[in-house]
Amino acid sequence: MLDTIYISADVIRNSMLDTGDAVAAFSQWKPKPGETVFRYKKADIRITAASGAIYLMSEAETRQPKIPFTPIPAADIGAMVRSMAGAVQPAEINQVLRLLNGAA
Repeated sequence: MLDTIYISADVIRNSMLDTGDAVAAFSQWKPKPGETVFRYKKADIRITAASGAIYLMSEAETRQPKIPFTPIPAADIGAMVRSMAGAVQPAEINQVLRLLNGAA
């Protein structure tokens, strides 16, 4: 079971509204031999998985030796995307802000 989604600064800044759809597409992905990174074509999001977690980053970040990620509990990703789209209550927005600031 997926517990945590790690999201890079580029994705948070530029593609956050697409993360839910990107994760859904990644879950349906059938990689070819040797493929380890999924490319979500509707946004600048690349996804890879390791140790029961998934990592979302931009294409530019895939070439960096170290990428700082913000851990987001998988159960909270839906509320986060809804809040950024303006479709949630103020209490959920506060929860999302705490997650993005690492105070979950």
